[in-house]
Amino acid sequence: MSGAIKVLVIDDSQVDAELAIEMLRRGGLDVQYERVQSAAATEAALRRQAWDAVISDFNMPGFTGLDALGIFQSAGLDIPFILISGTIGEETAVDAMKAGASDYVMKKDLTRLAPALERELEQAAMRAARRQAERDLVESEAGLHRAQLVAKLAHVITGPGGTFETWSETLPKLIGVDPAGMPKSTREWLDIVHPDDHARFRAKAIEAGREGARMDVEYRLRRADGTWIQLRQVIEPLQSQTDAEGGTRWFSTLQDVTEQKRAVEALRESETFKGAILESSLDCLITIDHQGNIVEFNPAAEATFGVPREQALGKSMAEMIIPPRLRDAHHRGFAHYLATGEGPVLGKRLELEAMRPDGKEFPIELAITAIKSRSTPLFTAFIRDITARKEAEAKIGRLNRVYAVLSGINALLVRVRERDELFREACRIAVDSGKFRMAWLGVVDRQAMQVKPVAWAGDVRRFFDSAPLAVAATQPGGHGLAGRAVREMKPVISNDVQNEPRMPMRKECEERGINSLAVIPLTVGSEAVGILALYAADAGFFDDEEMKLLLELAGDISFALDHIEKEEKIEYLAYYDSLTGLANRTLFLERLAQYVSTASLEQQQLALIIVNIERFKTINDSFGRQAGDALLKQVAGRLLKLAKDPNRVARVGADHFAVVVPHLKHEESLIRGLEQGSRCIDGDPYAVSGTELRISTRSGVALFPSDSNDADTLFRNAEAALKKSSSGERYLFYTKQMTERIAEKVALENKLRQALEKDEFVLYYQPKVDSDTRRMVSAEALIRWRSPELGLVPPLQFIPLLEETGLILQVGSWALKRASLDHRDWVERALKAPRIAVNVSPIQLRQRDFVDVLKRAITGGVAPPGIDLEITESLAMEDIQANIGKLTSLRQLGVNIAIDDFGTGYSSLGYLAKLPVQSLKIDRSFIVAMVDDPDAMTLVSTIISLAHSLRLKVVAEGVDSEDQASALRGLRCDEMQGYLFSRPLPLDELTALLEPTD
Repeated sequence: MSGAIKVLVIDDSQVDAELAIEMLRRGGLDVQYERVQSAAATEAALRRQAWDAVISDFNMPGFTGLDALGIFQSAGLDIPFILISGTIGEETAVDAMKAGASDYVMKKDLTRLAPALERELEQAAMRAARRQAERDLVESEAGLHRAQLVAKLAHVITGPGGTFETWSETLPKLIGVDPAGMPKSTREWLDIVHPDDHARFRAKAIEAGREGARMDVEYRLRRADGTWIQLRQVIEPLQSQTDAEGGTRWFSTLQDVTEQKRAVEALRESETFKGAILESSLDCLITIDHQGNIVEFNPAAEATFGVPREQALGKSMAEMIIPPRLRDAHHRGFAHYLATGEGPVLGKRLELEAMRPDGKEFPIELAITAIKSRSTPLFTAFIRDITARKEAEAKIGRLNRVYAVLSGINALLVRVRERDELFREACRIAVDSGKFRMAWLGVVDRQAMQVKPVAWAGDVRRFFDSAPLAVAATQPGGHGLAGRAVREMKPVISNDVQNEPRMPMRKECEERGINSLAVIPLTVGSEAVGILALYAADAGFFDDEEMKLLLELAGDISFALDHIEKEEKIEYLAYYDSLTGLANRTLFLERLAQYVSTASLEQQQLALIIVNIERFKTINDSFGRQAGDALLKQVAGRLLKLAKDPNRVARVGADHFAVVVPHLKHEESLIRGLEQGSRCIDGDPYAVSGTELRISTRSGVALFPSDSNDADTLFRNAEAALKKSSSGERYLFYTKQMTERIAEKVALENKLRQALEKDEFVLYYQPKVDSDTRRMVSAEALIRWRSPELGLVPPLQFIPLLEETGLILQVGSWALKRASLDHRDWVERALKAPRIAVNVSPIQLRQRDFVDVLKRAITGGVAPPGIDLEITESLAMEDIQANIGKLTSLRQLGVNIAIDDFGTGYSSLGYLAKLPVQSLKIDRSFIVAMVDDPDAMTLVSTIISLAHSLRLKVVAEGVDSEDQASALRGLRCDEMQGYLFSRPLPLDELTALLEPTD
């Protein structure tokens, strides 16, 4: 949402109000607020200003949140209303939601406030947009109705059999009947058509049906009062709408043109515009009546517009010769004169555009005069085609634009000493001063044999995504104009882009209104080093005079490039390694200092890695210096691919490279990066001088800030770690403890991979019992690792690493399959098999194919499946719309869903009600505290009440004492789970507890 969010806070406590606003701001919301604490102040605030949201305390002296909600509802506002409460009962919360409250937030959990408000603001914005669209539609339909009445227009839709299916409200008025008296078919319509016009009407209708094309016909029709009117009807097929047998439906537009016909006939009887002056006028002379229809059209008009007089007479001048974009202004001016007798253009000489029958526009000079004829005015327009004059003026304008570009870029060359700025500014000047639609500069990459765009201005819009930029004609994309200009060392020009069928990028040019282009090579010495591409809206822009100036311009840019290149080469050698193109030690230390400074400000870690190629001197001595150089280039290429940012990589010695890893969050991610780096650099062989070489590298690693807080010392410590490492040791940390800790984690990750391969994971099951009977009703599957070396490993020691490495996807799929097979085994042994709940990792649920993975995992179980899923509250609300879709698909498979750890996340009650879940599990932290903490007891009571109001079961986990169990039973908790009833059991021990089926 752009701009500050205006929030009305209803609260008797300034401290509580400021705390709520502070939590909104911490949540990233830009908030302005006002606090009120009474009914009168609330009503006044709602009248005084438009608010984006209302937040109300529930309990205030003499004034409750429900009272505030009533005032809010009376005001008819559609904005979020969120209640905040320390304690709130089931009935009150449900009543508030039914009355229109958007959500509620407990004071102990104000971190929920910002995400809850954001969601409700998004929903309110969507509702407002929908209402506005509905209002716009109503207004549009009303405007259409008014316009049809004024223009005496109507329409009717006819079925294939001639039945009138629907018609506009204006049609009965047009023919003077009540809606009930409307003809119901074409046959009935013919009854009111003039007998002499029957044949013409039928012939046009038959022709339209035969051709399947638009037809128009004029005829006389008898109104209900007996008067005859002249109608013009346009019949059009509705191509996309057919009946069951495939017959065509028709859309007809009808207009009463009686007055137009009378005006033309009256004019023909007059001698005013007949005679030699009219016929011999060199300028176009067109006369229209008060309805805008042409009543005279002299020979000059016939020649200019290419329309015979007979075809022009009676036609609307606006539709015939005025371009569509100018018609609204013409109609407004015409209507103004008819209403007031005043015409702003009468007696004036104007320049504007006219249109020929093919739609082509051309410039005209126009003078209009009004003439009184009988009771209605006539208007005569004297028109002169000024195309030649305009072309001359345009020519001068184009040359002036090119001169402006040449002048601007020559001034630029004097002050600019940096290539990128030269490129950017040259393109900007071409667009701003030269009014080109688009301009871009490209340089030739000789290694890739491509023209690489480096600067552009104007309407580019993904232009380069499909542009052919290869230099060689035999390459894919080598048919492009840029490559041709480089190959031929001369400009490539098109002055009519849209009419050259084989022109590359013609569609993209059309989208941008481009009709001419020129691609000019930039040469240094005898080589084309780049191109300047200019795109103009005018067809025929690049003639000899313009190109003479543009070639001079390209020569100036080429000279500047040569000069800048020489300066850059000197600077490059000071900061870059000439062999690999990487930063050298000097530049890298400067960049490392910047990384360290940023990490210090942001309180983040970073790692510095120095990589050494072992026995590089032997490779140089055995294969020669050229082979050694080739190897260094290839190693540099692999490092760049790993780092994905050239600023993070450098060559800092003959066989040493340095890599900085910023924004380091986890040791595990650094481990995987080092392992991946070793595999990438040392894995595949290198092709050097026709020989495949395999190399080994080792690395020294230093960490900021633990190993040093300045760049120079950090670099020296990484070098020291490298020197301490021995051959065969892939990496060594500067701190011994760090090396040992990392080694332990690497070893553990390898053991976990082997555990998966060797089937060392097992499932334990912890029963869930009915709160009243204490009989087992279901069980939760809990994964354990039975390691031959470490014994039975608890989940907290390996689950985080499974998630960090992504192995949780495979292990999670295994757990689902194992639980499904165990459940099937109980069923086949005729035991009362409880449903099994399996925890889902966030990584699993985020996968797009999660539903398919679960289907495959439970295939071996019974149908319907006996497997349920438990997902955490925060995960369920993470991507609410996607999760609703996934969980709904799971419900259709017969899988139940439970929200785990409820109370620790940021759930919206409104969204929770939309999730296809069956139960909530209250987090054990609340259960442990509830007996001794009244607030925790109140929270547990509230969760149970609200869950029941949503028809959800409630499971309390972590129940370890009779006091807890007794309290939960009193609060009507449905199920309990904890060590009071049973610890997690191996499969055989749980199986022994199951009773046989009857």
